[in-house]
Formats: sequence, structure tokens, C-alpha cells
Amino acid sequence: MKLNATIIAIIITLAFIGAAVASMPGHQAKFAGGGMGGVTFDGTTHAQAGLSCTECHTAIFQMARTAKITMADHNNGTFCFSCHQEGGRAFSATNCIRCHTQ
Repeated sequence: MKLNATIIAIIITLAFIGAAVASMPGHQAKFAGGGMGGVTFDGTTHAQAGLSCTECHTAIFQMARTAKITMADHNNGTFCFSCHQEGGRAFSATNCIRCHTQ
């Protein structure tokens, strides 16, 4: 019985440590960005705005870097544009060079 309780306690501890590591700022992801130039997602910038990783992952994005964001996504308010749109939680994505770099 004590062995089962110990194993459960270890599993719970590892789950909390994993969640804490996953939600830490400092993560950057670079995307090709097509003809407009690359886009770098900066976790620190989003954390400084008061967001946690779980606000986007996995409701808006999966954890893997597989998102292929298109102009249709810009126009439909999906992915980044769930927040980055006119009247959204964050600046509107109408100034391309704010996110895209050459």
C-alpha cells in the first residue's frame, strides 16, 4: 500500500514539475513566414503581458511547432489572430512588420 502511495506521489510531483516547466517564459519559436519574412514567437513578451502558456496551448495551438498560418487565418481570427485583431486582447496584426522580419 505504501509503495502505491509513493508511486502516485511521484507521478503527481512529476506532472506538476512538467506543467511548471511548460509554462515558463523565455521560449522562442521561429517560423518561416512565407513571402513576408520570418516570424519569431517570444514567450517572454507574452508572459510579460500577463499570459500563461496554457491560455493558448492547447486551446488555440498544439504544443508541436506544426502550425501553418495563412492569410485566411489572419482574416478569420484563428491562431494568433484570436487575440491579435481589431478589438482583441492584443495589438491588431495590421502592421505586418511588427511580427514579420526580412
